[in-house]
Amino acid sequence: MTWDVDLVLMLRIMIGDSAAPQTYADAYLEQVLIAAGIQADSEFPFDYTYAYDISASTITPDPITNADYQFQSLVPLKAACILIQGEFRQSLGQGIKVRDGDSAIDTSVSFRGYRDILELGPCKAYERLKWSLISTGATSGGGVGKAVLGPHRKSGGMTLNTISWYYDQIARGATGRNSR
Repeated sequence: MTWDVDLVLMLRIMIGDSAAPQTYADAYLEQVLIAAGIQADSEFPFDYTYAYDISASTITPDPITNADYQFQSLVPLKAACILIQGEFRQSLGQGIKVRDGDSAIDTSVSFRGYRDILELGPCKAYERLKWSLISTGATSGGGVGKAVLGPHRKSGGMTLNTISWYYDQIARGATGRNSR
């Protein structure tokens, strides 16, 4: 199988569009996946260098045949996030609020569900997974938090010009204050 079959199926399942009649055409979902791939590629260091062509609907090399599971996990989540944001924007234009005397009609109350989906759904899952993969070192670039911390001394340098001299003074108990 190729990415345009597997990733489209994964995306359909994530957005609840797998049963007939389907809301989105496969070609449109492929374009959304490519746009999501471009965005995810700028935020996450994948193991392969991918080339995206949105007009020809191609991603090369194929992440399915290369078994790039990080790509297969992140990109459909990002695509689902893009689609849900688009649906939210579209529904905002369809909301109405009418008040006539004592009676009122307000359809904007239903937007709270979209807000919950945006805050807790695929957008949040994408961010969590992305940072989890980065922080655990599952990327080719390594994890975060890897550093050597401590005082640095230049060999042959004057010790009074380095911060390590101050660390040494504190370690010896000499803080520079006169005892009173």
